[in-house]
Amino acid sequence: MQLPSRDLPFEVPQYSLTGDVLSFQRCGLQYRYYNRSSLPPSRPVQLWTGEFVHGVMEEAFLYWQLHQPSFPWPCTQTPWRGFSTSPNRVDYDLGVLGDQVEARLRASGKTPRNRNARDAAYRRVDAAIRLLAPHLFPLITAVEEKLSSTRPMPAVNAPPGQQPRGDRFELTGIVDVISSVSLAAQQNNPLVQMINSQIPGLSGQFDIIVDYKAARRPPITPPPNSKAYWQHEAWQVQTYAWLRAQQPNTNPVRAGILIYVNELSPSQSDLNDLKREITQDITDIFPASGSPDYYALNTWQSGQSQSLPTFTTDFLLQRAVRIVPVDTAAIDQAVTQIDNVISQIEGCALHENATGNIPNNWNADGGASDCDACDFRRFCPSPAQYRGSGQTPPPPVAPG
Repeated sequence: MQLPSRDLPFEVPQYSLTGDVLSFQRCGLQYRYYNRSSLPPSRPVQLWTGEFVHGVMEEAFLYWQLHQPSFPWPCTQTPWRGFSTSPNRVDYDLGVLGDQVEARLRASGKTPRNRNARDAAYRRVDAAIRLLAPHLFPLITAVEEKLSSTRPMPAVNAPPGQQPRGDRFELTGIVDVISSVSLAAQQNNPLVQMINSQIPGLSGQFDIIVDYKAARRPPITPPPNSKAYWQHEAWQVQTYAWLRAQQPNTNPVRAGILIYVNELSPSQSDLNDLKREITQDITDIFPASGSPDYYALNTWQSGQSQSLPTFTTDFLLQRAVRIVPVDTAAIDQAVTQIDNVISQIEGCALHENATGNIPNNWNADGGASDCDACDFRRFCPSPAQYRGSGQTPPPPVAPG
């Protein structure tokens, strides 16, 4: 006879750093529909791209860890909706590793939007293995490490008669890569050199948290109808450092590395965004005037018939790699901001529970790109294109 387990006499709400905190920061109302209602997006394109990039990078490292084949690796991609036409591919061919990751994603209902989206993802992981892996893989000590800890529940703006679900909450996260770095032993590694140049004074043995982003490098100042992704992503890494510090027998985390994989093989839209951000002076990495990269970017013209410019490896790595300093003050600021988000989520949920109304209690504040990809944009009370303009959004219409 199997006895049922007894529930805990108290509740500890669990929040994921990416699935809850970053999603809510992107748009409160979209977070409510997707995450708290468990409604899957009808076009899970970004889900597929992000998970494909993370999956291939993890599989590539695990293979390299066991066999250490030299770089670069072949990338013989399986044809779109076809079968491999190259039966003699080596095990570490990115086409082989990609097939394994695609099969897992298909099993969970995630597929690329079209051939172009799939091809772009393969181009970017190919570039990441060629340009980044030779420097990153030797530093890695762990991949996909799960972290969690609890924090006191922050003050919540609750309606009368309502209380937060507990006096503490659990914060969880999955770190893509943890690297253990000895500055003396890795002086010739370009990634370590970038850390040294941007965070002087480091010494001894310490850990680095690495997070892959299947996206381009965000502007340091958000343009109109956009969110402060630059700051949000720094808080994410610094909060990972706090979570890591709660685990026993760990090295101190002294730096984070955000890797914007799209920058290693930028698209036309990426380059158009870069040129606009340079004009508006809201990006931190751009080609030096008169350099080959400067001429490559400024002589290129957008258009379907135009080939993409060729940039130097150094410029691509500078755009793709962002070093985030990690110290006590930065960590304290980051976890305070995360506490504020948890307070907002709890408050929104309690007000919804008290009123029975969703749109009035969750902020519709996504950026323009978030609205474009949102399934609920047709009945959103505050689409980005109308927000702050004084115009009234059109009445809801059924899709199709």
